[in-house]
Amino acid sequence: MNCFLSIRYNIAIVLVLTSFSCGVFAQVNSPARYEIDAKRLEMTHSSNDYSSPEMMLRSREFIRLDPSYYVGYMLEGFFRYDRAGDVKGYQLALVPIKKALKLFEKDYSSLLRGAFVSSETFESSRDRLLDYVFLTDRLMDCYSNIERPDSVIFLLNHYKSWNFQFDMLGADNYIAWTYHRNRFYTSDKFAFLFNTVEKNEQAALRYLKQNLAEIEAKAFRNEQIMSYRAILGAKMSVYHYLAILYSYMHKPDSARMYFEFMEPYNIFPYNNYAIFCFVNGAFSESYDYFGYAMRVDAYDKYRLRESIYYQSMLDALAGKPENSVRKISQYIARTGVRPGWGWYNIALGRAMLYNGQVDSSLICVNKASRFNDVHIGTTWGKSHYAFSHSILKLMNLEYRAAAMRFENKYYWTVPTKLRKMAELKLEQYATRISLFNQLSSNPEREEVYYRLFASEATVLFDEIYCMIKDYGRKYFIRKFTEAASNDERPEIRKYFSLLAAKLQIEKGEKSKALQCLSELKSSAKVEKDYERLFTARLYEALALCSTGSERANYVNQFYAAFPQLVPFSEVTMKFRLEVKGDDSPIAKQAVEALKSLDIEFTGDNRSESPKVLLQFFSKGTINAVTYSVESSWGTVIVEATTLNYSDPEELGKNLGYAIFKVGTKKHDEDYYF
Repeated sequence: MNCFLSIRYNIAIVLVLTSFSCGVFAQVNSPARYEIDAKRLEMTHSSNDYSSPEMMLRSREFIRLDPSYYVGYMLEGFFRYDRAGDVKGYQLALVPIKKALKLFEKDYSSLLRGAFVSSETFESSRDRLLDYVFLTDRLMDCYSNIERPDSVIFLLNHYKSWNFQFDMLGADNYIAWTYHRNRFYTSDKFAFLFNTVEKNEQAALRYLKQNLAEIEAKAFRNEQIMSYRAILGAKMSVYHYLAILYSYMHKPDSARMYFEFMEPYNIFPYNNYAIFCFVNGAFSESYDYFGYAMRVDAYDKYRLRESIYYQSMLDALAGKPENSVRKISQYIARTGVRPGWGWYNIALGRAMLYNGQVDSSLICVNKASRFNDVHIGTTWGKSHYAFSHSILKLMNLEYRAAAMRFENKYYWTVPTKLRKMAELKLEQYATRISLFNQLSSNPEREEVYYRLFASEATVLFDEIYCMIKDYGRKYFIRKFTEAASNDERPEIRKYFSLLAAKLQIEKGEKSKALQCLSELKSSAKVEKDYERLFTARLYEALALCSTGSERANYVNQFYAAFPQLVPFSEVTMKFRLEVKGDDSPIAKQAVEALKSLDIEFTGDNRSESPKVLLQFFSKGTINAVTYSVESSWGTVIVEATTLNYSDPEELGKNLGYAIFKVGTKKHDEDYYF
């Protein structure tokens, strides 16, 4: 989960609410320093962009004028910081920022002690004080982004040792966030941590409540020194982190209360609220707020944009994976390799998998596995990343095996295909074991991965089922059945019921599963536009438990809800087939190739099956076919589309996928990883 709008939340509020301006700096007498301050003031009036080349040139000039003055090192550090996009970049930025902070404290310790004595001393010290806050903030961020949280805690405690009357940085908020971000580690790795996730979360909560109590206790005096709006901004910052923590701790009412406190103000955390909506099953609202977050965070080039990743999950839930295939492909092409690139490839791989583009999905999975993403400004760590691309790899293996069955219903009669199927099954087994080994040492597995749609989960319910379906069925049936009754999120309970029923099918208890599924079909409230994946999996499971015309009806409902899933399912789809036009041998070969797939063509005009219409024609040397599919009640499911072809065997396979809306364009490899 992102810390809202980069993690300098408090400072942004202070800049707005105290009307910051680069005025006259408090001086330490030196002609060189007067010159540096004058030139810096001129620079700030013309440009406030620390990433501009001018900043680096000025930093060199200022260091030559006075190497004992902090300003030159500060500008160099900020220049490197604003351009950093990987561990090396933040390591380079850290050195001059750390030196600038040390020189600042050497010259201005008396200013730091006396800045809040009165409104007059604050006004005269404000600009210099903000330099100190910005230096501390960026040094903290550098430590965090190179995974040195122990240094973050040490730095923030040092900052707190000045006992500022008003904390412009919000140190306790960042200490809380550091506990939350590293909650799954123990004191063996970082000494400041406790040895359980629960204790680390409680420590984070204590710091936030402590900060809120201190803001209240000092409010009267701080209003005299600063303003009511500054106090309000400090409270809003604490509310923001409290909302994140309570959402993670499964206390949606408390989280919602703090989000509502922030709602009237223009500092509302759209991204975090969108995640909150996602966790609680308000999917359409979640999608809208992620859209707002995309616009608000548009400036942030070097930080993972969680909204892109989450929207791809929402597109999968909505049965529109092709939307994410298009959007994420364009985004990756536009931005190139930067923090988040690995996560975007995982999201793209998921979108392609649900769109039926199995080979293209594998390319993305392999890219993500070879890339070591930097987790900048997010609570998603390396374990989340490894688990997400591993579970996508497992899904891909299952889909590849299913594709082999779909493309040749008699694959077991071909030795090479039978051998390939065995290899895929063996690789699936090894990948599933690897995933369970990852989870066995993960203290969050119960509350994040097995608790569907948790606030730190980066996988969908469908992916969790893929992993667990062959292991611990009795345990998970009991766990999911309990959650279906007790989970505090009413909109999510139906997902636990669905997975419990699907596991009963795997266990051979189809009558029990059918009873549960029938109840779900009649009683579950489904968000039509954003829960098509749930609807599709429900009808698929009902079909697996049924026979005869009832089974055929459920299969048709499965197809109508999410056609791209059907070729990779255990069910077989029935169509009516109507062929028109060219009666040439090549067209007949294409139709025969289509019929060799694992699709049942009835050959009659029974109304309960969708109808596939093929119109073959030739234009000179070009052979083409127009295909479309309409439901038994006459609505168009697949719009008329034309394909050119030369190889009838290849056309038969492509048509077989196309009537399920499966994307046929292959995702190209690129030179990145």
